[in-house]
Amino acid sequence: MREAITGTDVTYKVEGEGPDLVLAHGLGGLFHSWSRFMPLLTRTHRVWEVGFPEFDSPTTHARGGNSVQDWADDLARFFDHARLDRAAVIGNSLGGQVATTFAHAQPSRVPALVLLGSSGLGEQREGYSLFQGSAVRRLVKKLEEDVVRMILRTVFAEDSYFEDELPQIQARLSDRKWKLGLLGTARRVRDATILPLLPKIVSPTLLVYGENDQIVPVRFARAAAPLLPRGELEVFEGIGHAPQIERPEQTHERVERFLRAAGWG
Repeated sequence: MREAITGTDVTYKVEGEGPDLVLAHGLGGLFHSWSRFMPLLTRTHRVWEVGFPEFDSPTTHARGGNSVQDWADDLARFFDHARLDRAAVIGNSLGGQVATTFAHAQPSRVPALVLLGSSGLGEQREGYSLFQGSAVRRLVKKLEEDVVRMILRTVFAEDSYFEDELPQIQARLSDRKWKLGLLGTARRVRDATILPLLPKIVSPTLLVYGENDQIVPVRFARAAAPLLPRGELEVFEGIGHAPQIERPEQTHERVERFLRAAGWG
């Protein structure tokens, strides 16, 4: 059951026992971002799944879309609300940028950082995006199944990873207010980068990327990893932008090994 932080549009749920882990989702929202991964993590940790303001929420529309800093501030509010002095943070895609921004601002609260296909590594300068080609123009005008598939195929290496959720995603994208909030957020984060922050991140940091990532090609991760004072990079073959969905068991094994080495297992 999800709970909300009073006076905000930030939600969360918590499961498991052990050292605290906080999950930060990406631009696509929650959907099934953590549904295959969270049950594995809860075997050994108390896991908090944070939901940033929905795209149709009053907060998102008051902001004109959410920026990376907006969501990092929301993450800080969540930490304060949950009374978490310290918790490892795992972020996927845009959530990786948010987690890194938070870890830079409050390093003592993040004993370990995991970035799963994090964006913001300079890929935007070369035109890589969730909305490639004519997807934005077509999405604004009319929802078509081929547009939704075009977007999702930039995230996942195989249709099977999103097929069951396709009706839910189409329903959201058919809602004008939700769609405008999504596009406003996409516009505000379009040029955001965490590259200048990486040399200043003191937390042990694990980057996990798919060899077939079309949004943040792995060459950007290979160039960024050496910037981290305590960074490690793991690349999985045959997957795209969401390791925790496409390879949950393999991702879990690598993350758990990293967390144990960081003293947070």
